[in-house]
Amino acid sequence: MLRDAKRAGIRVTAETCPHYLTFTAEEIPDGATQFKCCPPIREAANRENLWQGLVDGTIDLIVTDHSPCTAELKRPDFGLAWGGIAGLQVGLPAVWTQARQRGISLPQVVRWMAKHPADLVGLPTKGRIAVGADADLCAFAPDAEFTVAAGELHHRNPSAPTTAPA
Repeated sequence: MLRDAKRAGIRVTAETCPHYLTFTAEEIPDGATQFKCCPPIREAANRENLWQGLVDGTIDLIVTDHSPCTAELKRPDFGLAWGGIAGLQVGLPAVWTQARQRGISLPQVVRWMAKHPADLVGLPTKGRIAVGADADLCAFAPDAEFTVAAGELHHRNPSAPTTAPA
């Protein structure tokens, strides 16, 4: 539907989040409420369709719905557990890890995660390195490897979908 709408000239944008591009339902243990989000994380085939949508332009940007909560709110009961993933700090490395495996360049990832969101909301001095733009930069080691651990996150309520349920 999105492809058809764009071909018809309808001004529509589509986004996805790092967790949908990284995790798959098949890999999530039963009862792992730290992965609860809406919509839910789906199967590997859906993840690949999202990547294809980014590459072909159907999906315009990658954003985070950074949804922090206390460990108590990610309770073991799926029906009562807080929905949402706190992933702001690890979004870029998570997306880059997956993009690189698919032969997608870092400049393309930056466009999806910085330039396109800034353009969408009308912030021409954000999301780019250019004369007149704000100097919002980050240091990034594209070859570095690390394991996400809740205790090492700088979120107010550190939790991550790779950590064990509370």
